[in-house]
Amino acid sequence: MSGVVPSRLGGQPVGEAARIAGGVYQLKLPVPFPLRFVSSYLFAGEGGWTVLDPGYDYPDARKAWEAAAAGLGLDLERGVEKIVVTHLHPDHIGLARWMQERSGAPVLMLAGEVEAARRVWDPERDLEDFVRFLVRNGMDEGTARPTAGTTDLGVRVPEEVVPVRPGEKLRLGEVVARAIHTPGHSDHHFVLYDPERGMLVAGDQLLLKITPNIGLWPYTAPRPLRRYLRSIGGLRGLDVGLVLPGHGPLFHDLGGRVDELVAHHAERLEVMHAAFGGRPATPYEIARRVFPADQLSPHQLRFALAETLAHLEHLVDEGRAELLEEEPATYAPLF
Repeated sequence: MSGVVPSRLGGQPVGEAARIAGGVYQLKLPVPFPLRFVSSYLFAGEGGWTVLDPGYDYPDARKAWEAAAAGLGLDLERGVEKIVVTHLHPDHIGLARWMQERSGAPVLMLAGEVEAARRVWDPERDLEDFVRFLVRNGMDEGTARPTAGTTDLGVRVPEEVVPVRPGEKLRLGEVVARAIHTPGHSDHHFVLYDPERGMLVAGDQLLLKITPNIGLWPYTAPRPLRRYLRSIGGLRGLDVGLVLPGHGPLFHDLGGRVDELVAHHAERLEVMHAAFGGRPATPYEIARRVFPADQLSPHQLRFALAETLAHLEHLVDEGRAELLEEEPATYAPLF
């Protein structure tokens, strides 16, 4: 269990919004998978509302938005000033286009994530490439095809997206926050640091109770785990009294949670290394040894493989494993 305790703020039920600071609200939007909800944050300002991470695009989330907006006095047609998206995953970017079409407000993302989102959610994208990726890493084709088929290509990326640069300052309601590039969970994920209120809007980079998936995918740059550990380490010195994560409870101890996440991945690297059993194995074989076989759906299985790949890559960089064969990919422990 996490040693960092949850905040008493944000105790409202899923589907409801609550004030968590002056002019700052958290809306817990339902999602159709085990995480239960994604947090959208709303910042009230004289020029309108800033909405951060509008949620997963499905009817229950749209209904939650309608009810919450009415309760807050937010006119979704005329009251949204801008929509900020921390990264391309569907539970964060999913409703951005819907909200943009209703409000006419600009959508903002880190520059590289805009390009990545258009590639990843291209409705013409050939899933055969993903099948080949899974098979190349040891998954049998009979498993790879249904696993690849769980990819949701129904995400509608906004037609107009304003690129944000690392270090750029964005107004969140009445306060200015700084964009910090924090790669790892996605290549161009970013967080927003609000020094005036001592808040960090963390997206999926820092979560309590659970850890963000750090995976190597066909569309990601190499070494996501190394980049993740560096990026969260770079947040340690910020003067933060409240962390606003994309999932799970709010919390106050930024440095303590960073320490826990670093320790978690050190432990996972040991688990991955031990899973070799002293013999060469494919990434898929390691994934099935590390993750409970009877608890993974086809959708979850691909995340298990991507996470395994990221940790195997890190073990190679540390000199604790080596890649013996490219196809199917086969790794061996070195000590």
